[in-house]
Amino acid sequence: MTNIDARSALLALLREMKLESGVSVSLYKIGPPLIDQGISQDTIVNVLYALKDEGYIDLPSGNRLVLLIGLSDIQS
Repeated sequence: MTNIDARSALLALLREMKLESGVSVSLYKIGPPLIDQGISQDTIVNVLYALKDEGYIDLPSGNRLVLLIGLSDIQS
């Protein structure tokens, strides 16, 4: 699976979770569903860091993801 497909899958999962800006979620709630879709752990990490570099999410300590902007503002 490509990073683009993994990015779309991650964003779709966050939308299913109805994650809102400023809210954090455990990476343990994100990883298993994506791995079940055939996405490797390395690809997930690459996508998470790409989204962080783009300013869409933060990855604070404690294995958390924090959405910095609304999901509707992030391109798949």
